[in-house]
Amino acid sequence: MNLLKELRNVDHFTKTEQRLLTYIDANPEKIIYGTIKELSRNAGVGEATIIRLCKKLNLSGFSDLKIELAKDSLTSPPSHIEKKSYLTTSANLLKDAITKTEKLVIESDINKAINILSNAKSIYLFGVGHSGESARDYAKTWFRVGLVAHAEVDPHFQVQIASFLNSRDVVVALSLSGHTKDIYDSVRLAKKRGAHIIVITNDFTSPIAKLADVTLRTAVSEFLNIGSVSGQVSQLYICEVLAKGYENYNHIDTTKLKERALKAIMNKSM
Repeated sequence: MNLLKELRNVDHFTKTEQRLLTYIDANPEKIIYGTIKELSRNAGVGEATIIRLCKKLNLSGFSDLKIELAKDSLTSPPSHIEKKSYLTTSANLLKDAITKTEKLVIESDINKAINILSNAKSIYLFGVGHSGESARDYAKTWFRVGLVAHAEVDPHFQVQIASFLNSRDVVVALSLSGHTKDIYDSVRLAKKRGAHIIVITNDFTSPIAKLADVTLRTAVSEFLNIGSVSGQVSQLYICEVLAKGYENYNHIDTTKLKERALKAIMNKSM
């Protein structure tokens, strides 16, 4: 079902529904990541109108509307793909994730984030699911340039950590959607305690992003791409940029760090 195409071809809607359709047609991304209350407010219609429209489209409710809009944004691959084709397609997806993320990087925001990290007493990386795996990768990558950060992926421990933070601490929150409730709860508490907040997300207008001192934007949405490699690559590009920026800002001699680490590892050999 190409929902947006179908919306344009139907003419039996009321004036209020037509206004809602116009808004949906122009802002599918906002609806995918938003709530029914936000759509009601932004489109200037009641929630009952939204539900009624969903039923006219043979959708069970607002969640189905979001799913159909997300499906419209995807390009379906051919049913039969040659080996060379899917090898190239996979490579292009990952390259595209990096290229798109690079275009979204705002140098002043990167510099602000690096300054916050450089002056922190302690740094915690919060993420769940695939973003939790990215948080662990951030901690390992940053450690190699002398930036010590603790990755925590358990929401219960996250909120406990947040309750002990203060203005000398930093939380780096990873959430492609920016709408993950567990992360939001932990970040909100950390901010209430006075901690600095850096958010890495695909949505600048998301609830988590609104808590940030600085937001760095990734380029791969997650709604129908949960756990996608390209989403994680987008996050890891930001990780590498921050690592290099921290290294340059603090004049870190990474060669010496690598030599020290290599000697320690060599001692592990039998």
